[in-house]
Amino acid sequence: MLGGAQQQPEGSGNQDELSWAKRVFQELSIKFPDDVQQAAQILASVPKDDKLTVADNKAVEASIAQIASESKAAHKTADSLIKSIVTVFTRLEGDDELKGTLDAMNAYTGDNPKYGVVGQLGAGGFTKIVDSAKKGKEDNDITIREKGTAYFDLSNSPAFRQAMEKIYNSPELQEKMKDIIDIEYLKSFKFGRPRNARSDADPDELKLYTYRNENKQNASEHPELYGEVPGSEQVDGPVPQNDALAGQSLTANQRKYRERSKKGGDGAWASAADLKANKRLTEREENFARTNPRNRHDREDYQFKEGKPVKGGDMPDDKVIVEHQPGFSVWDVKDGTGFAKDAEMHNKPTVAGPSGTTDRFLTGIRLLGKGVMKELGLEGPNADNQVKELGRWLATGYLVGDEHHSAVEVNLGAANHGLKPQWGSDLYTEPFSEPIKGKGFEISSETVVDQLETKLETAEDDAVNRDAYRFDLEGGSKGKVMPDGKVQAPKPSR
Repeated sequence: MLGGAQQQPEGSGNQDELSWAKRVFQELSIKFPDDVQQAAQILASVPKDDKLTVADNKAVEASIAQIASESKAAHKTADSLIKSIVTVFTRLEGDDELKGTLDAMNAYTGDNPKYGVVGQLGAGGFTKIVDSAKKGKEDNDITIREKGTAYFDLSNSPAFRQAMEKIYNSPELQEKMKDIIDIEYLKSFKFGRPRNARSDADPDELKLYTYRNENKQNASEHPELYGEVPGSEQVDGPVPQNDALAGQSLTANQRKYRERSKKGGDGAWASAADLKANKRLTEREENFARTNPRNRHDREDYQFKEGKPVKGGDMPDDKVIVEHQPGFSVWDVKDGTGFAKDAEMHNKPTVAGPSGTTDRFLTGIRLLGKGVMKELGLEGPNADNQVKELGRWLATGYLVGDEHHSAVEVNLGAANHGLKPQWGSDLYTEPFSEPIKGKGFEISSETVVDQLETKLETAEDDAVNRDAYRFDLEGGSKGKVMPDGKVQAPKPSR
């Protein structure tokens, strides 16, 4: 049982008779009255050993991520983002839908696409995602993982940045795109030297993803863990360099808080059988994995060290190699850093440090904010904040669900955009500051918590099975796979 707790018969009144899931749920749901004295009495009555452990919180996060990944709110949000991006490309092509869709496809693949991206195209996955988003269809077999990956690849592509540059520099295009793009937010970005500029002659580019922090709150309740803090007597003068202070950015300096994983060699993978058992592989994803030359049924079976071809028929699921690199397989959080100490103090799980990916998620959703509001039917004075919270919810289902990041890491990435930094139980019980009602969905913190008690009972099944992953991919992630399935290891760098 996750969290080291034993499953107990359900009962009432006696703490020992409660199931692990109900105990965790009750612990998260404690609400103290306004009366300070009464609150202190209640707090004193709670057994000290009932504080949720890291393992307990990890199980809660698996359940929350599962709720998010299955929610209409997350799926509708992802659909609205993908549709908005394709619409931008289409309008830039003179409203030619075919050219706009092809531009989106090229943006998705990039110049050097990974095999999984090519396979997703070959298996019709990307087309299905775009078609579902444009027509508002509910395709239950498209996962939030697939939609989240498509949105991230599109919004982080050079083609998307170049589209934003065209709009930035053209009043005519701004007028044409104002129902999709938040022009005021777009104009808040600056041009600068390209990251990989080869010469001074390279033109400046629009710097969309700078990890700037707009939050007026500190990112931590204990900023002193991260560095010097201003003294209470300080009225003016320079603010100390401290990533957790308001206006400074944890994600801009995420390398301080993470390091390359020590778990194994270059290239994580798992078998199709293990991923299917862990509910981390769709039939479509397996089909395109099987087209990888690594999975030829007649290849020399070097990956499994059997040294002989697999004869006849389809490759069995337990021999189908799926290249998959969740965040936990790539990064470790650095010990001794302010973030590591902060997470330990709050018993919060960590994976890869404050989430720059979430920060980028929110930047993209804000750029496309007008289109998202239109597609989701959001209006009123709080619509901007609702869009941000829905973006964070989407990131929770996608990134926490596959352990690319933990919940607090996602929260800190979103906090750069003005959302509340959450380190307590509110991280799990208050994903939304108010109920949100959009086209075809409703979501609120209350409905999430209502689902959480039931979902906690299956937390162990919903969590990522880390034991399914191996780190000895033949040739590493950059190995060249030949048509016959043999792998050429990359040449060592000088």
